Amino acid sequence: MNTLTTGQIHTPTFDIAIVGAGLAGSLCAHLLSQLGQSVCVIDKSRGSGGRASSKKLEGDISCDLGTPYIVAKHPDTLDLFKQLTKEHVAAPWKQLSKAGSQAFVGVPKMSAITRHWVQNASFITSTRIHHLDQITQQGDDQPNWLLRDDKYQPVVIAKKTIIAAPAPQAASILSSHEKLAVLLLRANQASTSYQSQWAMWLETESCDLNALIEPKNSPIKRMIKDNYKPMRHSEKVDRWVIHTDSNWTKQHLDSDKEWITQTLLQAFAEITEHRILKHSEPHRWFFSRFAENKGNNPFAWSPEHNVGLIGDWLCQGDAEGALLSAMSLINHIKDSK
Repeated sequence: MNTLTTGQIHTPTFDIAIVGAGLAGSLCAHLLSQLGQSVCVIDKSRGSGGRASSKKLEGDISCDLGTPYIVAKHPDTLDLFKQLTKEHVAAPWKQLSKAGSQAFVGVPKMSAITRHWVQNASFITSTRIHHLDQITQQGDDQPNWLLRDDKYQPVVIAKKTIIAAPAPQAASILSSHEKLAVLLLRANQASTSYQSQWAMWLETESCDLNALIEPKNSPIKRMIKDNYKPMRHSEKVDRWVIHTDSNWTKQHLDSDKEWITQTLLQAFAEITEHRILKHSEPHRWFFSRFAENKGNNPFAWSPEHNVGLIGDWLCQGDAEGALLSAMSLINHIKDSK
């Protein structure tokens, strides 16, 4: 993985630039690199993962605050995880697998999957893409895209651009160029259907409660024993990640963090009857989940402008959908050659 700085005199040029290093963007980079394309991935965070990122706690201990596991049902995603399991990047979580679907986690943490996929691409972190300009370079038949950051500084030049960000963030980027109105309309339509979520981790003494608990009539949507995941540290404590119910979150999106913390700790204690030893501040996933914005394809692609969109919001609205969206676009690009 080559890391670039954005302050270079000569703006680096690539075949394809991908905005967003979550599951869809990282898989896209991996598949394009395998096809011999020069690929650059740009993300506003300090690392890869997006909503499947991991939170470092202390030493080599971390927990998955975002996507806790990926349920694979489609043959293509099952094949993908079969390969990741062979490469010791993912492992099946048999406790949560059901007939017709298998649950998988990244090892030793969820973000290991995206880190594995971006390793052969150039990866620019802590950079928020804000603007797309079309430019014509000497010797090129078609115009290229110049991607600029939120300070209007040039970041990279690319023949094709793929935006792998939540719909509202994709819409913000697309709105910077009048030729991308059709893609912008698709992103704007999906932007109305997002759900937010509060997440936090906490520790209790080791107990025999299930690895996944989904309470009813509670601010908490689900509670996951993070240390019960395959290939995780087995310690003397249980480390839980809790995610809030989307309707409850909507009502308390801007509430005081201390109040959110105390409300969730009390709800957890009432459900489990266990004493909380340690806990984090809650983290707000503003664009946690999307309803699927159905179209003819699980991606959007403008062949005349060489700009595309991928993500969970274009396919199923879940983590597997993000992966299927990326694979579908790559197959479309290959077939169009």
